[in-house]
Amino acid sequence: MAGNRDLILAGINGGGDAGNSLAYFAAVGSAAPTTATGDPAAAYLDAGWITEDGLTAKVSESSRDINAFGTFSPVRTIVTESKQTFDISFLESNPVSLAVYHRRALDDLDVAADGSLTIDSGPSRSASYAAIFDMVDGDNALRAYCPNVQVTDRGDLAVKAGEAVVYPVTLTAYPDANGVAVRWFYVLDALRTA
Repeated sequence: MAGNRDLILAGINGGGDAGNSLAYFAAVGSAAPTTATGDPAAAYLDAGWITEDGLTAKVSESSRDINAFGTFSPVRTIVTESKQTFDISFLESNPVSLAVYHRRALDDLDVAADGSLTIDSGPSRSASYAAIFDMVDGDNALRAYCPNVQVTDRGDLAVKAGEAVVYPVTLTAYPDANGVAVRWFYVLDALRTA
């Protein structure tokens, strides 16, 4: 098989009209996307700009080998755990990014007319969200849809002279009733047949 450079994806743009929307969040149970492209349902709120590090999707798996008497290599390997997480750092201080960073429901932040809001911290909260992550490279698109994610780790909130304040989070994807934790959608222009 010959290589095809048109099948090498790069994180060039995000989704949305402006092309910089990488992460959207909605209440769990919101309508799921059905394709790799197109605007998400109205319930999905854009988290705004993300740091240049973009999005890192991680898979952490554990397995156990089954050995048989008289063999030197496993006769079977059983995957005993599979966990999918997404690392992302919000660059904007907007109601969506602040709600997710502080583990609050998306409609839980009361923003006053003067732009002020108060967020209480305390014992760990466990708000759940449906999430969509979009990446666009020309005519190619990659979309990850997670029916249920929770913030399972937060990075430090650092305020440094001359640097942007960012809100780093790790989101863990949990399976829905059908066992789907992440649904991946692809549009690969080089594979089009018509």
